[in-house]
Amino acid sequence: MSAAFDMINRKELLTILKDELRIILFILSETTLDVKVNGCTQETPFTTNIGTPQGDSLTPVLLIVYLENALKDIRSAQNNSQQLAHCMP
Repeated sequence: MSAAFDMINRKELLTILKDELRIILFILSETTLDVKVNGCTQETPFTTNIGTPQGDSLTPVLLIVYLENALKDIRSAQNNSQQLAHCMP
C-alpha cells in the first residue's frame, strides 16, 4: 500500500485539486434549502451559507479538512497560552 503513495504524480494531483476546488466552490455557493414540515414542503426555499451538502462524496473530505483546521487552531491556542503562562511572574 505504501508504494501507492510513492507513485503519485504531484503535478497531476495539483491539476486534479484545482478542478476539485472549482467543483467545491460550485456546490457550496448559492445553496438553497427547502423546509419540510410534517412531510409538506414550504413554498419558499431559502439560501444558506453554512453546512455542506449531505450525500455528496466530497462532504466527508470537507469535514475532515475543516476539523483538522479547528484542531490546529486549538493546538496553537494551547501553545500560546502555555508560552504566556511561562512568561508570567
